[in-house]
Parts: sequence; C-alpha cells; structure tokens
Amino acid sequence: MTVAELYKQVAQLGFEVSLEDDDRFYYAANRALLQVNEVRPAISYYLINHKPLKNLLSDSAFSPVEKDEELQYSAHAAKSYYFEADGNGIVYIEKHTPDGWAVIGTVSLASTRKFVAYRGFIKEADSFVSDLVRLRFSGEFVYSVKNVAMYDKLYSEDEADIPAYEPFTRYDISKLTDDFLALCCPPIKEAEGNAIINQGYGVEGNSVILLPYNQSGVFKVLYKRRPAPIVNNGEMDDKTEIDLDVELCALLPVLIAAYVWIDDEPQKSEYYKYLYSERAAEIERKGKDISPVIIKSSNGW
Repeated sequence: MTVAELYKQVAQLGFEVSLEDDDRFYYAANRALLQVNEVRPAISYYLINHKPLKNLLSDSAFSPVEKDEELQYSAHAAKSYYFEADGNGIVYIEKHTPDGWAVIGTVSLASTRKFVAYRGFIKEADSFVSDLVRLRFSGEFVYSVKNVAMYDKLYSEDEADIPAYEPFTRYDISKLTDDFLALCCPPIKEAEGNAIINQGYGVEGNSVILLPYNQSGVFKVLYKRRPAPIVNNGEMDDKTEIDLDVELCALLPVLIAAYVWIDDEPQKSEYYKYLYSERAAEIERKGKDISPVIIKSSNGW
C-alpha cells in the first residue's frame, strides 16, 4: 500500500474524495503506524562483534585495591593502559633498562570522591616501547585503584578508543541503529553461526546490552524496529510503500479514520475504532500460532 492509496482509503471511509486537513491525516497516520506495528512488531537485529582486548596483567582485578604506599603493574611491550582511580597521587609510566627503571611519562591523580577513568598510550618520544614497562602508583595519602589494564594491541591511534577494562561491555542498541524501538525478550536467543549466550549477560533500561569481558563472539541482538514514518512532502506520494506488511497495512485506514473524525463525527470515529480493535485482536490471536519470524539486519551483516 502506498501513501496515496492509504489517503484515498481514509477519505472514502468519510464518503469523501479528499480530506479537509492533510496535516491531520499525516499526524494521525504516523500515530496509527506505531500503534498498528505493536500488533505484530517488526523484528530486526544488530550483530555485535564482541572482542575485548586481552589484558596483559594477570594480577589485575575488577574490585578496588586500596593503598597508602606504592602499587605496581608491569607487562612486556604494552602499548596502552587503562585504570580507574579515586584519590590523590601520581602514576609513573616507566620502562625497564639495563640500569633500572626509567620514567617516560606521568599521570596526575586528583581526588573527586569517585572513581575516574584514565587511559593513554605508552610511548617514549612518540614511539611505542618494546621493553618491559610498568605503571607505578604513588601517593602520600590513601588512594583506591581498580580495573587496571595494559594492552599490546590497539583499535586506532585515538586515545578515546582505548577500551575500558570492566566486567561487562555496554552496547546501546538505540545508538547503533536508526530504527530502534525496544529490545526483544530475550534479546539474544539464536546461534545460527553466531555466538550464543543464554545467561551471564545483562540488560540496562530499554536498549543497553551488557556482554561479559570473558566471553568473546559475534552476538545477534534482536530488537523491535520502528517503521519508517509517513512523510508529507507536499504532494500525494504514489510511489512510497508503507513500512508494514500487507495484513497490517489493512488495519491503517480504519484506525486513521477513527483519529481523523474523533472531533467532528465521534460516533463514526468510535465505530472505526471498534472495527480496528476487532481485526487487530484477530491478527494477534493468529500470530500466537506462528513461531518463525522474518528478521532483517540493520548493520549489513
């Protein structure tokens, strides 16, 4: 069904060939579009390539370490670091030489009464160091450190891309897609060549998936997608198809008519709303007996 066909059907339900207010039609159409979509939500998916960088530090923990003396972490040929700290002090970035440890950089810690993330590259004169390097924490007062990591691989030359070392990595599907409505329940439930995870992951709010650090893989996250809105481009569109399947499109005219005539002809509006409710309930009942779902990728995989 095209936009023009939908408009004509709505007008005919009012025994007219056109509507008095086209803007009202488009407002009602987009409101109805979302409502009808909920009868049988369109499902899409996003593939998350969850590949956390390996932490070279075997002695690092996710729980805080509290110290009032020096704390050291070392690794061979590390190119970057990440840690979270709360307290005042300084971190010396050092490399090992035949004469001992040499300072090649420093990071100042300032107390904020909360953990602050620090990340950076481990370089000497703009070049990465191939020797043993270490982070040496020092301070006159009590400080806390957690989630310390040193990596020998990089995602890019941008410091912002140095990943946090944390138990779970957060992926906000609403920001990774342009048609997100809500996560399915459960959001991860298929293998089909992708990694499967039935437990151990988390969900925050309506859109954030939390995947554990120790389980790499490509995960298919299912979500309810938002149908493309019906746009008023100044002329009746006879080419753009409504972004619903044929059966759901058949529900649109009566529901839009119910909204269009709710003020001028309330009885007609109530009747069309009744017709919509009856047909929508029938489709929902039928849908409970159908298990396969056609889904499409939103990121081209």
